[in-house]
Amino acid sequence: MLSREEVLKIAKLARLTLTEEEIGFYQRQLTRVLDHIQDLNQVPTSKEGFVQHVPSDAQCFREDRVEPFLNHDGLINNAPVVENNCFLLPTLVEHS
Repeated sequence: MLSREEVLKIAKLARLTLTEEEIGFYQRQLTRVLDHIQDLNQVPTSKEGFVQHVPSDAQCFREDRVEPFLNHDGLINNAPVVENNCFLLPTLVEHS
């Protein structure tokens, strides 16, 4: 079973604050997940099922190349908020 300290370390990495009840809950749940992964690692698999070549009838895609964007002003004019000729986006993650 995962230790209390391991659960607290995972919570810290995820920037979560857990109650004592939640710590016990996640100890059990995360241990079950890791046990299940160990069980899956025991399943015999063979490499024969993997595709080892590209089929001759595979769809070809266009060449991946850089191209200039020609309508910069039109793009900026459709943005909800612009600052210094760039999109202004809301903060999604704040660091403490």
